[in-house]
Amino acid sequence: MVKKTVTKEESLKLLALIEYIYPVVTVKSETIIDWMSICDSLKYNFTFENLVKHIRVNPYPPTLTEMIDGTGNDRTSFGWVKEYSIRDQKRNKPTT
Repeated sequence: MVKKTVTKEESLKLLALIEYIYPVVTVKSETIIDWMSICDSLKYNFTFENLVKHIRVNPYPPTLTEMIDGTGNDRTSFGWVKEYSIRDQKRNKPTT
């Protein structure tokens, strides 16, 4: 299976998805230029999977580095979630 590199159109779609998921983000022309300069060296499936993983675990938009190498996707929960969530308390209660 040949891994397809990211086209310029796909780069714009990825950036549009980031803007859609993170409404406070406005992609600047500098960001687009950065993406366009490296898109030939990126693999689309890998980059897209990194974005999806990032969206699932991160409330903040990814950096270009996180998109390329997948860093920042290892967080499965946030410390403050446990403090305010009753889920863990329910799960850990013994049933009688």
